[in-house]
Amino acid sequence: MENFYTVLEVQQDANGSRGVIPTIYGDENQALAKYYTICAAAAVSGIPYHAAEIIRDDGIITEGRVFDRRVELAQNEG
Repeated sequence: MENFYTVLEVQQDANGSRGVIPTIYGDENQALAKYYTICAAAAVSGIPYHAAEIIRDDGIITEGRVFDRRVELAQNEG
């Protein structure tokens, strides 16, 4: 049985709209490359909530990072 990896990109914009972009890979290194690409973009993104994670085919989350600027943005507004 060949393993697979699901990479999720999760976003919430300033209006509260949420979205998830899933991508599935059969190779762990390709999944890691996509994960780090998302993290690199999220690190400098203006999106209030931007996250990435890798879920292995057995349901285990092997990588995960959240860039949550919602509190920071709310403090700057008020």
